[in-house]
Amino acid sequence: MSVEFKPRPKEKAFRSPAYLRIVAHYPCAHCGIEGRSQAAHADEGKGLGIKASDATAIPLCADSPGRRGCHTLIGTFGMFTRDQRRLLEKKYAAATRERIKEDGLWKPEWPEFEQEQAV
Repeated sequence: MSVEFKPRPKEKAFRSPAYLRIVAHYPCAHCGIEGRSQAAHADEGKGLGIKASDATAIPLCADSPGRRGCHTLIGTFGMFTRDQRRLLEKKYAAATRERIKEDGLWKPEWPEFEQEQAV
């Protein structure tokens, strides 16, 4: 018996440099430090040439002299299990999108990301 696999087309991920700049403007979603955030993409949904949607971006602080930032600690050092990290990433991404809307910075051309908001 032969099984035929049909390639699944890649979904076009949301891309917006403006959105990423807004995300990076906010304090770190994990520790709250201000002025050191980067727009960090969630790990879920990426791999093998597939990049995560910008909708998954969350503000996480960068490394500084003598201090590892949350971006490194959460994303590289395995501070959380994969499942814990994915839950945090979804929670932080949803909270970030909500804050952008509350601050009146949401652009009408950005999709609502209902799927990513489910926690």
